[in-house]
Amino acid sequence: MSINKVKALGYPLAAVFDANDQKSFRMLILWLEENILHTYVPEKRTELQNVDSPSWDTAFKNYCVSCSSPIKSTEAMDQLEWLLGVAIRLTYNKQKNKFDSETKKTLEVSTDVPMIIPSDNPIDNLDVNSSDFKEGIEKLADLLNISKHPDHKITLEAIHKFIIKRLNEEAIKNPSSILPKGEAFPLEKVKGHTIESKDSAVLHAMKVLRLAQLHRLRDLQTCINECIVAMQEVTSDPKTDTKLGKVGY
Repeated sequence: MSINKVKALGYPLAAVFDANDQKSFRMLILWLEENILHTYVPEKRTELQNVDSPSWDTAFKNYCVSCSSPIKSTEAMDQLEWLLGVAIRLTYNKQKNKFDSETKKTLEVSTDVPMIIPSDNPIDNLDVNSSDFKEGIEKLADLLNISKHPDHKITLEAIHKFIIKRLNEEAIKNPSSILPKGEAFPLEKVKGHTIESKDSAVLHAMKVLRLAQLHRLRDLQTCINECIVAMQEVTSDPKTDTKLGKVGY
């Protein structure tokens, strides 16, 4: 059990609390009930208050049932751990604004001083806004024949997608599997857009986006078809028992 939970709740005897000491354990349970949990009305806490009673353990078991404890273990320490969690939640809910305000103050970091988290991973230590990093992305984009975006991070994302799709292990072993198949479709025949423009470049871009959207919809339909087939394999079992009926009259 974490003593930090006991301290966080403000238990007056947290400094001398001993989970292995029977009386210390019982006094903590009583304090939780009287100050935070309030499961029993004051008149019903008599058995818990008598911490020296030989029947206290039975009273504690009944108390856990009254608290709707989900713990199935017979270990009293497991029940205490759960009760501490409930007490912390109740305490937080009663003073949510106060705790949120204190947490915000604690986590506030000056915008002038960047937060640096030590890491052994060299990728985590990269400065993605450095000129060297941007230059490296541009060289990689030229090597892969990928159009550059003014935002180098978007260019990097396009490179990532290209590598995942075109340079994976399966694609390298069988390059023909990722090459487009069929005859090229003339861009001039693409229809369906409702926006008119006199700028040919704009119309060209709209047609390209239209084709890209159709491609994504086809992929979505393929996934839907695969799901339907998978469900049919489970629900459409052709096995029958001929002993249960007969064919014909």
